Amino acid sequence: MRWLLSMLIVIGLAGALPLASAAPAHACSCVYAPDGPEIDELVSQAASVFTGTATAKRESDPVWIYEFDVREVFAGDVGPTATVSAFELSASCGLSFEVGTEYIVFTSRRENPSASWSVNSCSATTQSSNERTRAAAVAVYGMPRTVDPQSSVSSGDGEKSLWWVLTVIGGVAALGIVLFVWRSRLPRR
Repeated sequence: MRWLLSMLIVIGLAGALPLASAAPAHACSCVYAPDGPEIDELVSQAASVFTGTATAKRESDPVWIYEFDVREVFAGDVGPTATVSAFELSASCGLSFEVGTEYIVFTSRRENPSASWSVNSCSATTQSSNERTRAAAVAVYGMPRTVDPQSSVSSGDGEKSLWWVLTVIGGVAALGIVLFVWRSRLPRR
């Protein structure tokens, strides 16, 4: 009986040993390795993708706003400069950029009115020297276009807003013409 009890204790301790070993902890459940197998899926989920150098950083509580000089664009309406918001705390899936370093940036839609785009550690954003991430971006979006420094496009929101304004003005003008023609054809009393 003692022998059986001793064996059960040894087996129980051996079974519990893997639970006691330390595993890497991530505050964000979406953290991935830039060269991992998930890169192709992560790359395809971006609202815009560009390569640019971080040129400035300012606090806009509770996030940081980064300015980028954009060199090339894979996807989205991104001009020669872009503003990107990011939480810096890793518990908030934050991501920080070093001013003066070039990155390939995979954004999501704006979460902060002070920036055109948002980014977090769940995106595929990494330094532009990461060839695996760049290859995945080319595979998903094709070759990037270079940005004309004289271009006026600075975000995906401004151009879309302009189209909405022009559409509304065109609709009102068309309605006015229809009403004018309709009234002119009514019999006079």
